[in-house]
Amino acid sequence: MKSAPDRRQGAVYSASRLVAGAGAIFSPGAVAVADGNVLLAGPKADVLRAAPAGFPRMEFPGAAILPGLVNAHTHLQIPRFTGDSGVPLPVPPSFVDWILRVIAWRLGAAPASFASNFVAASDEALSFGTTTVGEIAGPDLSSYDGSPLRARVFAEGIGFAPHVAAEVLALVGAAIDRLERISAENPLVQAGVSPHTLYTVGERLLRSLAELAAVKGLPACLHLAESLVEMTFLADGGGEIASRLYPAVGKDVSGFRGLGRTIPAYLAEAGLMREGVLLVHTVHLARSEIDALRGGGVRFVLCPRSNAAHGNGAPDVTHFVDAKIPFALGTDSLGSVPDLSLWSEMRAARSLYKGRKKDAALCRELFRAATEHGAAALGLPGGILAPGEPADLSIVDDPGGDGDRFFRGLLEKTGRANVRLTVVDGQPAHGIAA
Repeated sequence: MKSAPDRRQGAVYSASRLVAGAGAIFSPGAVAVADGNVLLAGPKADVLRAAPAGFPRMEFPGAAILPGLVNAHTHLQIPRFTGDSGVPLPVPPSFVDWILRVIAWRLGAAPASFASNFVAASDEALSFGTTTVGEIAGPDLSSYDGSPLRARVFAEGIGFAPHVAAEVLALVGAAIDRLERISAENPLVQAGVSPHTLYTVGERLLRSLAELAAVKGLPACLHLAESLVEMTFLADGGGEIASRLYPAVGKDVSGFRGLGRTIPAYLAEAGLMREGVLLVHTVHLARSEIDALRGGGVRFVLCPRSNAAHGNGAPDVTHFVDAKIPFALGTDSLGSVPDLSLWSEMRAARSLYKGRKKDAALCRELFRAATEHGAAALGLPGGILAPGEPADLSIVDDPGGDGDRFFRGLLEKTGRANVRLTVVDGQPAHGIAA
């Protein structure tokens, strides 16, 4: 087999099967890529006939070519938290304790560690066939200069008191400017805005960040309804967030008495009930609230393994699937989950479904969540392999089976060891030809 060329030279990848998208499979299939984009995708004979004669041809018998996976919610600069012996620490039973652990890490970490964490996490994501991420910006924005992943990097704002809103808004604006300069050199990276959560972003800052995102035409990402302690605080200003979290960081929120309206109404008033808004977790929303938010144009990212690790409950996968509400999947950070495998995330979501859809058909929908719905949620191209789309793909062992049964086998059998090659922007980034 010839060595893979760089993104400019072009190449043809062929395999026993091509999954151009959750609804389009060719056996055998092939994809031709050039200058970072898909040139041709379809039946192997057709692609080989139409591809430029000078393109190197790489054969992967017994494998399936897939769209690259989209991890729509990550924090790649947050590491695995380990003890002195290097053994990973268990996730604290209290969600507030975990938040305090993250704050302590961020304040005490060596500055150089943020970039090294990002590199290690990116490599891990690629090893599972992930090509695109929705990343909450870490402390070191320069880490994204050389990102090997396609990434929507959300500049995060945190500030509950009204008097800090202007200062935080300026910091987020500066971070976006920096990310846009990075994007000019590395087009894989695109900026976004993240008001962190409703319990860490006060109403004045929330409105300001929503307006900033709208004016600049950027998507906005918000952690929402992740834990019961969050819901208690939003209801009446009480609970551990008020009694433990804010006192631990020297802040007084005793004047807050709750949102005073429903979450959908609050977000609508703030300017965050629209297309381009991404809500992460949403474990503790009622189905009527989910429906109202979707009706307003927002999209959702579910992180079932992270929610389970923190004892925060589980997203309502059944409602999302049965109501045909598009959703994406995310791993969250290595501080919460053992790895950055979207395959494990799909399996976790599968275990939560209690509806009547047949299991194999459900697996196809979960694959769609981890590919095209993820890309759409982030406002990025990709998630499918079609002419003009980015040449972001993974090549994995073919589990066999036809139709929906193929997707069931894919979910059941695929892990890191089954990923033969990951290609981002036409460039092999992990595997035998990288």
